[in-house]
Amino acid sequence: MSSTTPKLVADGLWHCLCPLYSSAPLSTTRNVLIRRRRPALQCAATRIPPPAAVRHNSTAPSVKFRGNVDVSPDLPRSDLPIMNAWVPLDEKKQSMPRETGLRTTIRQKTTVKKADYPNLSTPELYELAHAAAAKGNSREVQSMVEYLVRDRRETPNLRLYSISILANVHPSEGSARRVTGLLQEMEEEGLQMNVQICHDVLRVLSVHMDYLLRIDILQYMRRQWLQLNNDGHHWVGAALFREGQLELGLTHLESMRRDNIPIQTWLYDIAMYSMLETNEFDEALVLVKDRIAADDWTISRNLWTHMLDRSAAAFHYSSTVYVWNTQVIPGYLIPSSGTCLNVLTTAARNGDAALATSVFHVLGKRSTTFKQIHYDQLLTTYMSTSPPDLRAALTVLTIMASVKIPPTAVSTRPILTHLRRYPSDCTTVFDILTSLHESGRELPVAALNVLIEGYVETNQLEQALVAYKHMHLFERLPTDKSGNPIRRSRPFSTLETFNILLRGAAKPIAQQAYSLAMFLVSEMLALNIRPDYVVYDRLIVVCIQDQKLDIAYRYFDEMEELGFLPRPRTTELLAKSLAERRDDRCWDVLQRMQDRGAGVDEKGKERVEMAFFHAGGFEKEVESEVEGSKQEESK
Repeated sequence: MSSTTPKLVADGLWHCLCPLYSSAPLSTTRNVLIRRRRPALQCAATRIPPPAAVRHNSTAPSVKFRGNVDVSPDLPRSDLPIMNAWVPLDEKKQSMPRETGLRTTIRQKTTVKKADYPNLSTPELYELAHAAAAKGNSREVQSMVEYLVRDRRETPNLRLYSISILANVHPSEGSARRVTGLLQEMEEEGLQMNVQICHDVLRVLSVHMDYLLRIDILQYMRRQWLQLNNDGHHWVGAALFREGQLELGLTHLESMRRDNIPIQTWLYDIAMYSMLETNEFDEALVLVKDRIAADDWTISRNLWTHMLDRSAAAFHYSSTVYVWNTQVIPGYLIPSSGTCLNVLTTAARNGDAALATSVFHVLGKRSTTFKQIHYDQLLTTYMSTSPPDLRAALTVLTIMASVKIPPTAVSTRPILTHLRRYPSDCTTVFDILTSLHESGRELPVAALNVLIEGYVETNQLEQALVAYKHMHLFERLPTDKSGNPIRRSRPFSTLETFNILLRGAAKPIAQQAYSLAMFLVSEMLALNIRPDYVVYDRLIVVCIQDQKLDIAYRYFDEMEELGFLPRPRTTELLAKSLAERRDDRCWDVLQRMQDRGAGVDEKGKERVEMAFFHAGGFEKEVESEVEGSKQEESK
């Protein structure tokens, strides 16, 4: 049997069971950062070489540090912070004795002047330096570390490196590259990372993104059997969310819940902001509901406001409704007018009439002056419900008329879209308008125009004319002091009304279109309504369809005199119709439009030329001439 003493193997299990044991660095850890070589940023505080005689065998007397732990040559000072830095807060408070005098006074200070350094003991300087590093006061940390190394003859130990690394937590003065440089210096000094330094690095990396270094640290901790504490889990999660690795961040949160690790509010907030900034509203809503389910009511008002702003701006319905119902309606949150408009648009897109009405209620309480866009969105909301509420939508038009906001054709587009899909509802709209008029409401002309337009779009031209002839019955005339009606200075029908009817007359399936068009023209002259280019354009089309080319050409001349231009398609139709009759005016039409910069395209000109070529048997004459020339050549 061999009498040799068995060699002690200081592996990961040994360090886990005996964390106070300090041995030579493991070979597996010396090269942990070899593949991440970067230019080391030398720290003056840690590179001042102390005397060799005091590197590991200082003869300074032992002093007490946070309780009964002795600083002695047998237990290097570099290992001290490992045991006390990550004790739970209540245990720290119970284990720390009451202290009075200069030490307690200095601890309560946030900063210490350099002139006071000689009055403080070395443990107190370490503690103050660590506190300053946690706040990111890099200049103060550098001053203290330099003093400890130069004047107190402290060797470059783990605690000094921990302080220097932690000082990089400052968002603008810190750097992940500087941390990498300090870790490389530790490797050169033969110092092995302990659990506190690993956590310090992770804390810095939660501010300065470097996912490769974070992976290296986590893998190193896994190999050394070093466990992440609660703060470490939070810093890893914060780094994942700030890097935009949202799926990994959510997975990390789920693992923390599985391990019964209490998740602090600030990590939830970072996750929420990250989800909202990347428009992951469904996941953000899940996080909020999870927090509420866990009785976490510490969500700040700013976060609620931001969530409502972002969700409503993106028209995300479920998250918008959730925040509105839980925060705005109870009065916890007062959204801006712009956010309210976005919420109203969200309600309109999803047909949520209750939400839209609630928005109007909130805006009304702050005496907001409603504009057309507010009423348009409310009308769209009623038309987006299932089934659409036609009465409510038409009532909104009457409200707009009563508050002197005349609705336009844009306001009535949702109603027209519905009538195109369900032509039979045109009669329903007529009955609703009649009922509203009989109840004393003022009907705007846009409400009657959309009814006529619905008839025209569904090829019910005769019903459209009937509705037009009954328009004067819906006119509500103002009265004087005696109660006598006052005639309007302008007609109830508008140019838009005649444009709609002429659109129906210009359809190929319209019967007696020319007679109807002339009737509408006479009505416009009687009501003193000036036509626009659309009226002339449609009159030209109606005349061409009724083979009245001379009248069509006359309207074309009249348009040019008034400075109007027909649409290119109408110009081509007029020129082609003239060409089919071998009328030379077709070239005049094309030339005049080209001179005014609105000429027909090349394909349209080719169609006109082909129509002129095939008209009047001209094609047969050309063919006979070609055939005769061929016979002469054969002779």
